[in-house]
Amino acid sequence: MSRGLKGFVARIVMLLCLFLWGCFLVAPVNITGTWMGTMEWTSGPKAGFVDPITLTLVHSDRELTGTVRLPSPGGLSFSLPIVQGSTRNADLFLIARGTNAQVPGNPMVEFQIDGEFEQEVMSGDGTQSIDGKVYAFTWQAVLTTDPVAPAGL
Repeated sequence: MSRGLKGFVARIVMLLCLFLWGCFLVAPVNITGTWMGTMEWTSGPKAGFVDPITLTLVHSDRELTGTVRLPSPGGLSFSLPIVQGSTRNADLFLIARGTNAQVPGNPMVEFQIDGEFEQEVMSGDGTQSIDGKVYAFTWQAVLTTDPVAPAGL
């Protein structure tokens, strides 16, 4: 290989390495805050209906904690604690579980979502079970509080 060709190949390899290194230095997004949005039911008796949803999230490392506020009959709402939550890259997953004391019999409610987030918007799919009956929905939410700067920046 000629000296000029070796130099050209070395430059290309160096540029490729710099490009790939930059792909790994993406600033982390902290999704701590209050997110308000909607969930559109895709199954069950409310299929096609849209309800409000509020996620109050605390994001630390890859873990999510906080609460989920959901509608209840009579125009009321109730909150469930997040019992399991995580993020990876731009994906999130959470489960919130508890009872709805505003409904006779205090039914057990489990709320589960999978989704993606980007800066101040998130969306995905989910399920809500009420005493074991599972209903599916799609959801979306926007950040309504000021974004939190990632730790260490």
